[in-house]
Amino acid sequence: MKPLALSDRICLLLALAALNLFFAQAACANGPAITTGLGYKPMVQQLCAAYAAQTGTQPTEMYSGNIGQIIEQAKAGSGVSIIFSEKTSLQESGLAFAAYHPLGEAVLVLAWRKGLHLTTPQDLAKPEFAKIGYPDAKAAIYGRAAVAFMKGNNLFEPLAPKLSMLSTVPQVFSYLVSGDLDAAFVNEVVARKQGDSVGGWMVVREGYTPLLLVAGVVAGQQNDAGVRSFLQFLNTPEAQQILAGSGLRPARAAE
Repeated sequence: MKPLALSDRICLLLALAALNLFFAQAACANGPAITTGLGYKPMVQQLCAAYAAQTGTQPTEMYSGNIGQIIEQAKAGSGVSIIFSEKTSLQESGLAFAAYHPLGEAVLVLAWRKGLHLTTPQDLAKPEFAKIGYPDAKAAIYGRAAVAFMKGNNLFEPLAPKLSMLSTVPQVFSYLVSGDLDAAFVNEVVARKQGDSVGGWMVVREGYTPLLLVAGVVAGQQNDAGVRSFLQFLNTPEAQQILAGSGLRPARAAE
């Protein structure tokens, strides 16, 4: 058989490269569309990267704000398949879900800026804590947990003149780092990742309904092969390590 000329070999290699690119794009196209509120964006990004490395399929990642905004976008037809958030928030959102894959319990964190120190949450009443922030109580799960905690501990009314409600956990934390806030209610993900940039932080695990984080499968997406594959991946040791590293704990009151 006559060997291929150099030009023919180049054409063949280009054709094979194009074919490989086609299959790679086809594989990526089969990935589920995944989103979460900005507070859990780093965790979900890690999960998507690990899934892509393990399966060769890259999920479509969609991030745009707090969970309230994401729900409204999903209702308007954003095409999202899986939403990572707190279970009760998803159940009460008005968006139909086919299933809730449990991930673990998230906890509220109280952090303070450098130069100050808190021993207990009651220290927030001290004059040096003049500006206290928390996420949107209507749209962010940690905002609701923070308000519930403060009301349950008779702190909300006394602290009202000091309180500032902002949009998302990352925004609240950035104000704390910049010194525009003296203390803030955030989540453990951001505290673990950027704790060196503040004075310190403590876990607040009582005084509010447990935050059960789930991967909610939007109704109509439950039979998609990519969705099923991603949910199976969430049970793997690699995914469980990422979830634990993001501060999720075994649920105390799984439903």
